[in-house]
Amino acid sequence: MDYCIMEQNDIEKCALTLMKAFKKEPWNEEWTFEQAYTRIDEIMSARVSRGYVIYDGDTVVSMLCGRIMTYLGFKELWIDEFSVHPDYQMRGIGTKMMGFVRTKLKEEIPKISYIVLNTEKGYPSVKFYEANGFKADESLVFMAAEV
Repeated sequence: MDYCIMEQNDIEKCALTLMKAFKKEPWNEEWTFEQAYTRIDEIMSARVSRGYVIYDGDTVVSMLCGRIMTYLGFKELWIDEFSVHPDYQMRGIGTKMMGFVRTKLKEEIPKISYIVLNTEKGYPSVKFYEANGFKADESLVFMAAEV
C-alpha cells in the first residue's frame, strides 16, 4: 500500500471511492461522479486544505480531506470527507489512515492540536472514531438551516 498526500490528479479516483463507500448501508447515498468530484475538489481548493490517500496499486482504498482551521490559540484539522473503499472495509485501513494523518499533522508548522469532525449518531462510524481516540463533545450542537 502507498500512503500519499492528495494531489489534483488523485481527485478522480478519490471521487470513485467516495461514491462506492457511501452507496452501501448504512448511508445509502447515491453520489454521481460529478457530485463526488466537485465535493472533493472544493474541499481541496483552499490553501488550508489537506488531503491524504492510500493506494493499493491504482485503486484508492481510502481518502481523507479537510481544512486546517485556527481557533483561538491553536489549529485543528476539520475532516470534511473520509472514506474507505467497500472492498477494503473492516481490514484496519481506516485506522491506518488515521495514523498516517496524525504522522503528517505532527510535521505541520505551526503544530496542529486536534482533529475534529461531524458524523451521524448511531452509525458504525461513531464506534470507529471512538476506537481511534475521538470523543463526543456533549457541549456542542450541530445545527443547520435551509437557505
